[in-house]
Amino acid sequence: MKIPSKPTAAFTLIELLVVIAIIAILASIAVPAVNGALKRGTSAACLSNLRQIGIATIAYAVDNDMFLPAAGGGGSPGWAVDIASYTGVDSKRNKSIFVCPGCDVPVGTGTGSEVAVTYGMHGGLMPKGGEPLALDMVKNASSLILCADMCQNPSNKGWSPYSIENPGDFTGGGRGGGTTTTDTPIADGPDKDAGNNPWIRYRHNGSANVVMGDGSARSFKKGTILSSNARIVK
Repeated sequence: MKIPSKPTAAFTLIELLVVIAIIAILASIAVPAVNGALKRGTSAACLSNLRQIGIATIAYAVDNDMFLPAAGGGGSPGWAVDIASYTGVDSKRNKSIFVCPGCDVPVGTGTGSEVAVTYGMHGGLMPKGGEPLALDMVKNASSLILCADMCQNPSNKGWSPYSIENPGDFTGGGRGGGTTTTDTPIADGPDKDAGNNPWIRYRHNGSANVVMGDGSARSFKKGTILSSNARIVK
């Protein structure tokens, strides 16, 4: 006698569609949360880079009668070359403290005396091709931007201009000499990675990471950097 087989359990089409819909809803909730966490992690890593750059720059100044490193001239960021020995990292690598992990444009490695860098120093403290200031001359170091995220140049291995030259608060007014600081927001400029664009880059969800003259690192939302954060008080 043939024994009847037991019916096998299976999803109906409606049940399958319900499961797929639930998975899609959970994914739509989880993906933005994961992306947000990744962006926050990238920004935190960038801030860590800038803290190390700030500490190394101050250490260099202490060893050199409080004079900051020279920005350099031409295509070589002299400041990065000078402080590299204080960091213990290879400044030519495209993944080092001199390169923001949140860069959108791929960054090439350096060769010879070149340095792969996506951060820029204050153009008044360390003018390109000029003499740097002594850090102990600066009275507002704790509120003054020393180094910051910079726009990248896709035509130059994704590297950045190594000196913050725009707006003029960082160069003309940024050099001091009788200028006064104000609470007026500085101009944001073209916030894009194109050409030799010497402006601060707000690449972290509308914010730019910086290190101040006292070595503390912080993040500024676009429109919140004031001229008092750029102009030097002697």
